[in-house]
Amino acid sequence: MRLINHTSVADELLREIIRFTCPPGVHGFDITFKNCAAGYRGRAYSQGTRYHTAKVAGRKVVRSRVPYIVIGRWDRETRFKKPYKFYQGDGYLGVKVFSDEEALVHVVAHELRHLWQARVKSGRRVWGARGQFSERDADAYGLACVRKWRRRP
Repeated sequence: MRLINHTSVADELLREIIRFTCPPGVHGFDITFKNCAAGYRGRAYSQGTRYHTAKVAGRKVVRSRVPYIVIGRWDRETRFKKPYKFYQGDGYLGVKVFSDEEALVHVVAHELRHLWQARVKSGRRVWGARGQFSERDADAYGLACVRKWRRRP
């Protein structure tokens, strides 16, 4: 796993969140944390993306096939309304979080679950999930991780 952090959050906290939320069997991915003006959001690319490139033979830049995740978050605490309510509808579950850490846990867990879904084509999904890449399943996994995060010592 390679972490690229463009935010003011400490790298140690981000690594702890990634280790805490990573589903079994998901490894070898790159993850980038960026500042975003539109709230907490993420995107998982299970086959890599053309924006995420790798240098081959010194100069040549090619599309990387490494799974890639981009996480956007607000960088100013004043804009974070507590509790923050994630969007509900179109397959998403409404999730309420009460801190910046909980919001990061939810988004990272949600996107890592999409990488797990790409790896396990017909594995166990949450009730009501439709298809291989289910937003309902990813949100349910994110909610379970947020609840575990709240209970940790």
